[in-house]
Amino acid sequence: MIVEEADIKLNFGIAISMVMKYADNIVKVYSTSVAMLLTAVVSVFLFGFNLTLAFFLGATQVTEIPFNNFLYCWNKS
Repeated sequence: MIVEEADIKLNFGIAISMVMKYADNIVKVYSTSVAMLLTAVVSVFLFGFNLTLAFFLGATQVTEIPFNNFLYCWNKS
């Protein structure tokens, strides 16, 4: 059990280090933002965390900006 858990953490650590090494800065920012959103949603169910209006406004921007960036790059070419 402990060995399997350590193996999973090891694989996640290697995957994250590869993303941080080979991805550009925009991908790093987006992945960090998505990780914060997922952590907040999980904390609602596990710990009873209350989300505020500011969180929803920020989450909307974080999810909308990559989509708009993709559309801009798509229409540009």
